[in-house]
Amino acid sequence: MSHRLIASACAVALVLGVSASNGQDRFAPNGAVGAQQGLLPHYPAGKDCSPITSTFASLSDVDGSRRDEPHSGIDAGRLGEPIYSPAAGVVMAAWQANWGWGREGALIVRHTRSDLGLTEGPEFYYSEFDHLRYRDIRALTAGQRVERGEHLANVFRPGGKPRYLPEVHWEVWSVDDDDATVWRKNEFGRNDWFNQTASLVDPLSLLSLDAPRKDGTAEISPFEAGRNYRDFRGFTYILPCKDKRPPSSAAN
Repeated sequence: MSHRLIASACAVALVLGVSASNGQDRFAPNGAVGAQQGLLPHYPAGKDCSPITSTFASLSDVDGSRRDEPHSGIDAGRLGEPIYSPAAGVVMAAWQANWGWGREGALIVRHTRSDLGLTEGPEFYYSEFDHLRYRDIRALTAGQRVERGEHLANVFRPGGKPRYLPEVHWEVWSVDDDDATVWRKNEFGRNDWFNQTASLVDPLSLLSLDAPRKDGTAEISPFEAGRNYRDFRGFTYILPCKDKRPPSSAAN
């Protein structure tokens, strides 16, 4: 699910932009423009990774229902799992949002190109995390530095409501002009942001930079504590990956 949705009786209609009226309906060129689905995840062998349940630009929601418009990010996670920062960055905002399901926490981390180990492309990338529990993020302050792999929040439910399946919605935006970001109220009376220079990007396209694949999938790179990421390019995974347990041998 995306926070850029307008609730209806039993489904939601996606608006690919910051609001329904601003005219911003923009996917970045590497964000699967016009495709029904973005990249698919390739999980590392020997790891049990928290799954991605709805991919970028897909038309299928996590609950099996069909979307009216392509998905603006990815949905992933199991209830209560930690959400990690995909790269170093700075907290732009942590606030109480409402996208139509009820009040919930939302968080934006701003990454520079150098934070991702890139030498070309947009100067900034915004990671927005939605459907959070607000109390998990309320201690985060604008301007606070976060590091790659830092625990930001935990997987919750849209609006905190049990009838919705657990997920974190992760959007990534490439941004040419960070100073162009402005804030205003959305139709539910809660804060939302707008930047005319921002374009949606498939998060998986930046997860696969350090180990690119040629089969239409993106390599999921789990964060590893203690690893030197100085030469790493792109994002690491925002959710945990654990070693798989070897199958137990049957007793003789």
